[in-house]
Amino acid sequence: ELGAKNPVRYFQSNGGLALGSVVSDQSVYAINSGPASAPQAALYIGEPWDLKNIITVDMGGTSFDITLTRDGRANVSKNIDFLRYRIGIPMIQVETLGAGGGSIGWIDSMGLLQMGPQSAGSEPGPACYDQGGDKPTTTDANLVLGYLNPDGLVGGRLPLAVGKAQTAIAAGLAKPLGLSVEQAAYGMFTIVNNNMVNAIRRVSVERGYDPRDFVLNCAGGATGAHIMALAREMGITKVLISKLASGLCAFGQILSDVKYNYMAPAPVRLEGAESAARLDTLFNGLETRGMKDLKADNFTEDRISIRRSLDMRYVGQVHECTVDVEAFTIDEAALERLKAAFHARHEELYTYSEPQSAVEVVNVESAISGAVDRPARMVIAAGQGAHTALKGTRPMIFNAEGIAQDTPVYDGALLGAGDVLVGPAVIQEVTTTLVIEPEWKVELDATGVYVVTQTGAA
Repeated sequence: ELGAKNPVRYFQSNGGLALGSVVSDQSVYAINSGPASAPQAALYIGEPWDLKNIITVDMGGTSFDITLTRDGRANVSKNIDFLRYRIGIPMIQVETLGAGGGSIGWIDSMGLLQMGPQSAGSEPGPACYDQGGDKPTTTDANLVLGYLNPDGLVGGRLPLAVGKAQTAIAAGLAKPLGLSVEQAAYGMFTIVNNNMVNAIRRVSVERGYDPRDFVLNCAGGATGAHIMALAREMGITKVLISKLASGLCAFGQILSDVKYNYMAPAPVRLEGAESAARLDTLFNGLETRGMKDLKADNFTEDRISIRRSLDMRYVGQVHECTVDVEAFTIDEAALERLKAAFHARHEELYTYSEPQSAVEVVNVESAISGAVDRPARMVIAAGQGAHTALKGTRPMIFNAEGIAQDTPVYDGALLGAGDVLVGPAVIQEVTTTLVIEPEWKVELDATGVYVVTQTGAA
């Protein structure tokens, strides 16, 4: 009615777009849908380097979200706990915890420093925003450590009060703990990082993946100050930070295809021609329906793709695991392929498999996608050397003793493709700040992505 020339689509928690009529019929797919677009953006950013194993972390003002893609596919779960409800639909696994720029530092009953999940939010916000907040927050700690520009964020449009940050940390944490303000600030920084590392392990190690086999991708406005420390703690040696990082999830939605998930119960043992025929019929029925829905949205067959999965378990098991397979005709011979895929996935998740045991299917699912046109990739002009973007130095702290060292500060808008710098350093973008720790180096790629690697790492 407002004159939009293209179909108005909405993003879903399954990682794809849908027409409004579909979302209104299946509104559960709107739950936690915002960060579910991060995997798509991550794959787009990593495409020039053929990177498909990517962990994306998104730190904003109040929360920290983690998603993972392996072999180009996002982690999907059909058993997501949301508040006190168990949701049984396929959703991109987004691990969320209360760790953001506004997370408040406090001392527990045992006298230990804790961070979050309480948050100062945007009103009153961190103490350094000078809007009435008096609790020490992550942002206050980053300012005291020298990571943030004391002249202000967002190109200076959001001034910061260093004195208010120091006062809040001194009164709330440093004096009760017998620490200097700088030591307390670094303690806050370390603890909030440890909280985030534990959450990253929940989407990687606890799902059977070694995080050292992945690159770490930066999303969110606050992540750039912490992502080097997170990579160091996880043993990850390569980090990607796009110039679009602060709005990466919104960008991911622009890139995402239209996607519909169709499921059907299928209590079938993987034995015999009759079982194979039943599975094949179920898949074909789901996919016929999906093709019809996408064609109604003006997608032609050459822009439609199909991905299949089965929820499977050993006979007698209580829990099943999801196994992704290609779309192929399921006959009796193909059942052996399904069994082999299940044994491999079971071993990946639980470190063992039982090839001698019978396998049964619980549910089948088809994900039908329609490819959308993507925007042109960002192009950055060649640089003249990182020294041309040097704005000066300021004292920064990279150790628990709270000892500062003069650290170079670079203007990200003045860096060009091919420019390289070595940490410690800070790169100030308009909407984010990148803290490059010692023993890391960064190169700006022509695609607008900072590629950060450990010094000496491949």
